[in-house]
Amino acid sequence: MTPPTLVLAGHSLRRIRGAALGTALLLGAFQFLLTQVANYLLSRQAFSALSALLPAFVQNMMGPSGLAFASFTGIVTFGYFHPIVIATLVTLTIAVATEPAAEVESRFVDLALARPLTRAHVITRTLVVFAVVSALVLLVMMISTETGLACCTAADAPRPAPRVIRGLAASLAALMTCWLGITLLIASRARRRVSAGTLAGGLALATYLLDYLGRVWQPVSNLARLSPFHYFEPTALVAGQPLSGGNIATLAGIAFTTIAAAYAVYSQRDI
Repeated sequence: MTPPTLVLAGHSLRRIRGAALGTALLLGAFQFLLTQVANYLLSRQAFSALSALLPAFVQNMMGPSGLAFASFTGIVTFGYFHPIVIATLVTLTIAVATEPAAEVESRFVDLALARPLTRAHVITRTLVVFAVVSALVLLVMMISTETGLACCTAADAPRPAPRVIRGLAASLAALMTCWLGITLLIASRARRRVSAGTLAGGLALATYLLDYLGRVWQPVSNLARLSPFHYFEPTALVAGQPLSGGNIATLAGIAFTTIAAAYAVYSQRDI
């Protein structure tokens, strides 16, 4: 990694540090509180009743392992696949990935490229910033979960295995990286940040809803395979299944392809 890339990354991290730290602290607090919710429900022996309350369509939406949610482990890990948490992480990813478009719009890129920099440095900088931000948020979430389990839950509680927490974090990281690539490809061509962000956000919402419909409505189940969210299956991990290498490879493949395309498009675009 070259010094110019690190200089650009440091500049970008200073600009986004408030959003990154705020997101990490909020999601970390949520993860900690979920361990307390799980401990409370366990002490009231409420999990059997919770299983009966889940409608069939909810179980279908969550996949064949949907009933895993109605357990101590399911509540503790719910923050790793709660729709609001996923939306927050995807939004943060879009905010990072649209920075090249913002710099074109503000003409900051003219100043940057007047120095001994190449256009590849701009894209590489975005990858570095994403790596730091995503690692920070996911690490805080994992530490908060482990802290809540260690300090404030019953010693005999059926705690989730460390591999489950790591697998959920890895799945989120793969999903975020996939959307980084998609958004970066859009931003590498856009001239305004709001345009790139709106398109990427709309695409994320549309594909999320497509995956939702595919889980509960058979006629569109095959079409749902086009959605990146189709390859994010956290409830299988909660139910004790191993991390799907195929799902991770699919998300990584989308990310690699779109990031490579973003390098190519940005290097040729008219700035």
